[in-house]
Amino acid sequence: MPHDTAIGPLADRSDLERVLIERFGHLGFRPGQREVVESVMSGRDTLAILPTGGGKSVTYQLPAVASGRCSLVVSPLVALMRDQVSQALSRGLRASSVDSTLDAVERSRLLAEVRDGRVELLYAAPEALGRLAKDLAGACPFGTFAVDEAHCISQWGADFRPDYRELGRARELFAPSSALLAVTATATARVERDVITSLAMRDPFVFRGSFFRPNLRLCALRKDRARDGRDAVAALLRGCREGSAIVYRISRAGATSLAGWLRRRGIPAHAYHAGLDSGHRAFVQEEFLSGRCRVVVATVAFGMGVDKPDVRLVIHADLPDSLESYAQEVGRAGRDGLPSDCVLLFSWSDVRRREGLASDAPPERRAFLRAAVREMYRFAASGGCRQRALCSHFGESVPPPCGACDACGAVSAGRLLARGGW
Repeated sequence: MPHDTAIGPLADRSDLERVLIERFGHLGFRPGQREVVESVMSGRDTLAILPTGGGKSVTYQLPAVASGRCSLVVSPLVALMRDQVSQALSRGLRASSVDSTLDAVERSRLLAEVRDGRVELLYAAPEALGRLAKDLAGACPFGTFAVDEAHCISQWGADFRPDYRELGRARELFAPSSALLAVTATATARVERDVITSLAMRDPFVFRGSFFRPNLRLCALRKDRARDGRDAVAALLRGCREGSAIVYRISRAGATSLAGWLRRRGIPAHAYHAGLDSGHRAFVQEEFLSGRCRVVVATVAFGMGVDKPDVRLVIHADLPDSLESYAQEVGRAGRDGLPSDCVLLFSWSDVRRREGLASDAPPERRAFLRAAVREMYRFAASGGCRQRALCSHFGESVPPPCGACDACGAVSAGRLLARGGW
């Protein structure tokens, strides 16, 4: 059935590839990108589940460039929007964001540029959409209405944000004459259904990419068997002689403390978390992306929008809150396709800490979070194939042996620790 909300005539394959090469510098599409872009450009509602590093941004950026109509992109965090705008500008795209930091003159100038078609990508927070619709006075210059990090819509997702639940209404403001695209790196079947329902997606095309990353070698080690978690982290970092490393911790205090402890032992490391002022966070991120800083010790606040190809090591110094979070965070390693190590240090006390952090959540949400972290613990403590277990969580089958985890003999935490002088 044809869709009357199409952006325009569907560009042929050679046209899309030409734009991909000339404007984005990519020699070819990554798995799923072409199918999603073509669906969006036909005007069809589309849900793209592409793992971390799968190139989600191209799915809403390319239609804007190829069609000449702006993509409106909903993003959950102001800091993330700024990162996304900065990266888009560095690629020569005309991008901007609308948020509460703009004064009246800046906002008026930006909206005039949007109406005139001089902006290719406009990022906005969910709470900014109502006013944006009023300011545009019924005009709809957008070819695509994209919801980034769409799993935030679902209360069954690890990063649920209540303001995302209102986006179903926003589609009535923007999507009647626009293609609706929802993109995420992590969505179980339950989250997928919730996203489709909440956004009132009509006959959506759904693309689910593979979560199997054979270049990521997954392994886990109990912290009580590692003598001291900090010493294990230091040994792993010393053994990582190429590229960069990210170390994840549960708390801001833990990230700051561990970064300082590492520096005192000769391992230059920066802390990153939401409690730092925006200027310092921007400094740390730039130091990391440029390669001047090889190690960042962070909470989950670090990672969204970070696209660095040579992260060779991701360490979870504490247990993640869910398999969804774990998949996103290890997915920041090895984006260039080269072998990279992902080491999970865990203990039962991590589970208790996570459950304590969820104690103020509503009862149903609290029960979900409790189940999620316990499932994460079972994954860590299991002796089975980790790649198979992770992919199975997202409905994908990977036959063992995967050749890319400690259970299948590809790597072991002990060997990695020994490499760093443990």
